[in-house]
Amino acid sequence: MNSRQRVIRAIEMTGPDRTPIMHDTLPGASSRYGETLDALYRRYPQDVINVGSATYGEYGPEIDTSSRDPWGSLWIRHNDEHKGQVVFHPLADWDELDRYQPPDTATDRIVAAMVRRIEENAECKYTIADGDTLWQRMYYLRGFQAANEDLLIEPERAARLRDMILEVILRRLERLATLDGLDGVHFRDDWGTQTALLIRPDLWCEFFKPAYAKMFDVVRRSGKHVWFHSDGVIHEIIPDLIQIGVHVLNPQCNCMSREQLSSLVAGKVCLLGDLDRQWTLPHGTPEDVRAAVRADVETYGRHHGGLIHRGEIAGDVPLENVEAMLDEMTHYEIP
Repeated sequence: MNSRQRVIRAIEMTGPDRTPIMHDTLPGASSRYGETLDALYRRYPQDVINVGSATYGEYGPEIDTSSRDPWGSLWIRHNDEHKGQVVFHPLADWDELDRYQPPDTATDRIVAAMVRRIEENAECKYTIADGDTLWQRMYYLRGFQAANEDLLIEPERAARLRDMILEVILRRLERLATLDGLDGVHFRDDWGTQTALLIRPDLWCEFFKPAYAKMFDVVRRSGKHVWFHSDGVIHEIIPDLIQIGVHVLNPQCNCMSREQLSSLVAGKVCLLGDLDRQWTLPHGTPEDVRAAVRADVETYGRHHGGLIHRGEIAGDVPLENVEAMLDEMTHYEIP
């Protein structure tokens, strides 16, 4: 069974030979460990590859050096552990909206680069492409506080901004839908804090759910899988995400209990894991890490699949914990 077959079987819960693995590394870990980390990844290769991002500029070329993304937002990062922060919002002034020209994230050049990566893959790995972000793009353009206030104070303008971003995303998705060899499309919007959803669930369902449904429908109609990432406590909208077509859900698992999350996803949708990156990975022992991997498999991966392993590696994660995670992910058998 090759990597692509393994991932598809995990997503569709038809019995992979083992739980698939996906690498996730922050620049801080790459800077700290360099070739040593690369060698470890070669020993435990991932089953999924990303063939194309929808944007750039969020990390920037150097610390404390500004970079601009395709939408015109200006970013600065102050360390290697996180992406930057937006320091200039192109639509901070609503009057700029009439003159604003959004980018095309599906040009022939962008698509051709993805095609090359897919062809290089030769069907060995499962391939995903970035479908972009909707809500985060709204506040990258407007500012976080302003975008939240807009939902209540300027709902018509907020809807106009949402629809403009949605149009760009849908154009990209229509191009991605035509790509032979592309298996899935990954979307990303952080909807939770450490304790709650950012906005009321009913407002999310009214304002954002229909837009996501349109995005997911394009992907599903093309026979590809829908992947969705969101940090924070999002249990209130997980049933809605499943209803509108998510195949692979990537929540910040440690923000919710295994019991709560299992009741919402196990056997219903494949979970892209998120091994606790706030405590277990940076501060736990290698055995703590191994125990967390086993618990994830036993909780989410026992439905003839239903789990893809992932642990985000930052610069504060000891190398022995990285090795323990990858080794356990590779060898712990699905119950």
